[in-house]
Amino acid sequence: MSKHWNLKSDAEPEALLKEYAHVHPVIARLLVERGVGPDRLDTFLHPKYEGLHDPFLFADMRKAVDRIWLAIEQDERMAVYADYDADAVTANAVLQQTFRYLGVPVGSYIPDRFTEGYGLNLEAFEKLKAEGVTLIITVDCGTNSVDVADFCKSNGIDLIITDHHEITAKTPDAYALINPKNPAEQYPDNQITGVGVAYKLAVALLSETDKVIDLKGIPEDEHIKHWDKWLLDLVAIGTVADCHSLMGENRIIVKYGLMVLAKTKWAGLRALLQTAVGINQTELTTHTLGFTLAPRINAAGRLEHANIALDTLLATDPVVAGQAAQALEKVNERRQQLTERLISEAREQAALQAAHAVLVLASPDWPKGVVGIAAGRLATELQKPVIVLEQGEQESTGSARTFGDFDMVEALKATAEHLLKFGGHKQAAGLTLATTNLDAFRVAIARYASEHMSQADQEVVLDLDAQLTASDLTLDFFDQLEELQPFGVGNPKPLFLIQNVELYGAKKVGNDKHVQLTFSVEGRPVQGIAFNMAYVCDTVPVGSMVDLAAELIADTWNGIRRLKLRVVDIRLASTAS
Repeated sequence: MSKHWNLKSDAEPEALLKEYAHVHPVIARLLVERGVGPDRLDTFLHPKYEGLHDPFLFADMRKAVDRIWLAIEQDERMAVYADYDADAVTANAVLQQTFRYLGVPVGSYIPDRFTEGYGLNLEAFEKLKAEGVTLIITVDCGTNSVDVADFCKSNGIDLIITDHHEITAKTPDAYALINPKNPAEQYPDNQITGVGVAYKLAVALLSETDKVIDLKGIPEDEHIKHWDKWLLDLVAIGTVADCHSLMGENRIIVKYGLMVLAKTKWAGLRALLQTAVGINQTELTTHTLGFTLAPRINAAGRLEHANIALDTLLATDPVVAGQAAQALEKVNERRQQLTERLISEAREQAALQAAHAVLVLASPDWPKGVVGIAAGRLATELQKPVIVLEQGEQESTGSARTFGDFDMVEALKATAEHLLKFGGHKQAAGLTLATTNLDAFRVAIARYASEHMSQADQEVVLDLDAQLTASDLTLDFFDQLEELQPFGVGNPKPLFLIQNVELYGAKKVGNDKHVQLTFSVEGRPVQGIAFNMAYVCDTVPVGSMVDLAAELIADTWNGIRRLKLRVVDIRLASTAS
């Protein structure tokens, strides 16, 4: 299926663009597209840590902080209850490091994905009660756990919920609820993630360390006024992993988090960076956070237990940290191997369903921890919505990923009679159904899709931010573009149209999966790379005039820095549209 190129309008009024007189015109258009007016230009390009909001703007923050200090003063047993993904594990680590700084022992509870599932569960809280815990702080979960909140209230446990998920029904009767998505909340930024909310609690606690008499001999060079900043690398990882907008506070968090990560205080993170081959610690980006560190943290909870990842992040001895990181690396390698095996087997099933508009693939041998990853990759590869399920004897559980503009949740709603439960959003969802209903569900959702899927739903649309000319292909322009970092949701890395360039050379690399390209742009050679596009060598003759959809990148070789293109799509110039 071919990709549709959509060049965004360049119809912004010239009067508006003149207000960015000292900015390259293309970058001015990018700023306008992102809603960054001239009055916000400096704060966007040069965000300051002081631009983060006061954590006490949360309605229940004062109440939560006072309760925690009371627990510290009275030597009460406290615990942090966290989910098992990267957002939650880093949130847990943020609070653990904060309490560690304060010299306060705090327990941790992360449910097992396979035996307990997502969110708060009563059995876990009964265990915590039996251990004498009287104050529990949740991170990245708890917003909709009304039953557990009631249990806590009836059993002498104060529950502080820190979360960022939508409240879907009744608000839990917790001691404190700190959630920017709470309709009753007045906090200015509702896009911060679970780890972002946990960080706000940490900052609020650390701002009142005069309440602590003995900080357990913490050296002067680790003074409290800097401790909150040292946590930002953990916060940045969880923020990017959870795919939230990188505008507002998240932009500040990730920008400074990347700086902190380059000189991280945490032995575990240093070990993870060293273990991940090919990481240049001086050139860290959101890609490092989202595609190198986050998958390793997530791998533990997907295949074994998230405590493996938490223990790595909290390790203090470099030798222990290195061993923990190596163990986590092995789990991640196994996750990669399982994913590849699953995808290979799923392709065979998919071939038998070639006529179906939505693919429903299932096997008892596919672990639920990797079905979401597999569904996403298969949807992209097969260019159809894909549902991948771990097929159990009684129930089958899995993940759905859409393709094009097809609304996955609406499709699940329309076939809900076959499901036990489901939830998610347009692009991705989770579902559980009785295994005996699997065939009927497969037929029903394929029928729904064939009746409701338009041509537009099936198209891959590449939104091109602007057209570049040869004069724009300079390191100076690239450096101006880099000031828009960090890139991510809400502030995507710009994709450009470059027309009528000559394909001067093409060579397969990386086990013949990728292509190294050379272009002649108005007589000047420009290097390019196209990942997973080996077909270019067979379909686009060298010497052709082509149009490119490409990102700008830069690399340094033998001390020489040069601009390159990361090609996302390529067409013969005469067929581009």
